[in-house]
Amino acid sequence: MPDMKKVKLSEQTADRLYEMIVEEHLYEAGSKLPNENELSAALDVSRTTLREAISFLAVQGILEIRRGKGTFVAAELPTGGVDLTELSALHSRVRARDLFEMRLIFEPATAAMACQRATDEELRQIRKKAERMEEVSRQGGDWPLADQEFHLAIIKASHNEYMRRLYPIINSAVNEIMQISGNRRHMQDVAIEDNRLILEFLMKRDEVGARHAMSIHMKHLLNTLQE
Repeated sequence: MPDMKKVKLSEQTADRLYEMIVEEHLYEAGSKLPNENELSAALDVSRTTLREAISFLAVQGILEIRRGKGTFVAAELPTGGVDLTELSALHSRVRARDLFEMRLIFEPATAAMACQRATDEELRQIRKKAERMEEVSRQGGDWPLADQEFHLAIIKASHNEYMRRLYPIINSAVNEIMQISGNRRHMQDVAIEDNRLILEFLMKRDEVGARHAMSIHMKHLLNTLQE
């Protein structure tokens, strides 16, 4: 089993910078990044690590390195995946079933990879997301959003770029489904119990257990949708 403590810091830095640009929109398309000293300080890494991360994102088309001028966010950021909104003409219950069947295909494998690849800090963040989801549920808040953050933390910990980029697309479809679901309370109870089991296996780095726990969770959701 690979030791993810040995995952190159430059890769982790590239992941964080990608989030800041694409997911958090801290740097807009076409804008110039802060200079090396400022950005390396903000990310708490050396300038050498930062340069490696920038080179990695430049290859992906996220950043552009202009000699003598600096580093810029690409004017047109690359897009990937399919637009699930094209499925809006389908009956919502059929669409929901298909969506969770797709999650059943890849999320159990993602959970197993997270057991292999997650850093100790990433596991702590996953635990925090699970605890926050339960707290939000108790307070009557937006628990589906908190639950999605828990699952996203697992996907990030798998260190698979394609899965991470696919998840926001899936989230948009999940949000739409949750708005019309008549079983939100039951789904909330299912999510809390299942997340506890998933978390237990993740903390043990038990790949087989995490895979089965995530598979069971998706099957529970599928059954709930059919009720």
